[in-house]
Amino acid sequence: MKPKKEANKYDKIIKENLEALFLPFLEQLLGIRILSAERLPVRLQTTLEREPDFVRKIVNEEGKESILHVEFESEAKRNMVYRVSEYHGILLKKYRLPIFHVVVYLGNRKPNIPTHLEKEEVFTGFELIDLGRLDYRQMLSSQIPEAVVLAILGDFKGKPPEEAIRSIVERLRQVAKGELSLQKYLRQLNVLSGLRKLHELTVKTIETMPVAYDIRTDFLYKKGKEEGREEGREEGREEGIDEKERIFVTRGRERGFSPEEIAELADMPLERVKAIIREIEERQEEG
Repeated sequence: MKPKKEANKYDKIIKENLEALFLPFLEQLLGIRILSAERLPVRLQTTLEREPDFVRKIVNEEGKESILHVEFESEAKRNMVYRVSEYHGILLKKYRLPIFHVVVYLGNRKPNIPTHLEKEEVFTGFELIDLGRLDYRQMLSSQIPEAVVLAILGDFKGKPPEEAIRSIVERLRQVAKGELSLQKYLRQLNVLSGLRKLHELTVKTIETMPVAYDIRTDFLYKKGKEEGREEGREEGREEGIDEKERIFVTRGRERGFSPEEIAELADMPLERVKAIIREIEERQEEG
């Protein structure tokens, strides 16, 4: 299981590309035409105001187990069917047994409320998209750079990974709008390659191609760490400065990044970055 921080890194890239990528992709996959899409709140309130009134595990005469859920209501609420449906999902997830739902109405007036979901409201399953079984050429042929990036997760159909990676990078150069956009997608490609254990090969392949990077990419960060190790062997460790951090901060300053930007990109405390800058400047003055 991947560490939470690493998993969040992959999730962030997918979410960044979600609308541009998946709406056209799902149109093709599901055979539907999406004319418009409105963003809805992504944080859903799932906390129930109260517990179910009555829940028991029962066994019938054939020895089969199931769940009996009963709610007692004094008011005829039209949204009751949705609330029971919510209970159904929670109980099913917890117990994995068939469930009988009963609402006992205690009021005087005749309840005129729906007791069943409409056909289109009933959850019956979901479409599963297994990117690892999709022909990577299907994503590679897209005009959408977000889709091209995901080709790294597809099936290379027997092609050597290095050749597939090279074709993905070349395609990104064709469809990305401008250098900054290209660097964004190459950074995403580099991160996602870790899901297929292709990170090192992706780094080596991109290094051989005429593509410019800046320090904000994971690729340069990792390269900087390797260079830091080499320089550390040759020059020795500076007192109070980790060589990997020193190399990264130095490269950031050379490219005009602020201490705040360097700290964010390197995932370092800001005060640590400022301390390294001070030590570097002191060293330069002494030299």
